[in-house]
Amino acid sequence: MSKNNYNERRDSVRVKRIVTVRHRLYKRDNKKREDVWQLSTTEDMSYSGLLFSSILPYKLGDMVELQVVMSGVLYLFNGFGKVVRISESQKGLFLIAVKYSDLKTRHRDAKTLIDAQFSESRNTLQRKSAKSFLKSK
Repeated sequence: MSKNNYNERRDSVRVKRIVTVRHRLYKRDNKKREDVWQLSTTEDMSYSGLLFSSILPYKLGDMVELQVVMSGVLYLFNGFGKVVRISESQKGLFLIAVKYSDLKTRHRDAKTLIDAQFSESRNTLQRKSAKSFLKSK
């Protein structure tokens, strides 16, 4: 385990965001596991990965299934990530850095959901506007 003596390999900007993350070991040493879900919070996030705290000591290279959820409803990320860094926090927890590797599509993420709602509202307004225009003729 490293104590923050790693080389930065980040390819996107990291932001401090604390949101709920469900995680579980999905694959270790190319063997599928699907362990029990654990609940935690993120420490920070980026477009390509995230850092979260865990009571479980994952290993480098482990594949972790992740569900990062905002307000219990909107999925920010739902898929898999590869463990790329592990360190211990002062609280006795493990800080696990993962790089996203595969996105599941069964849940809509927040941006997709908002875009879909905006598009639906715009289409409804356009239909109402067209009906009003036709009635006025």
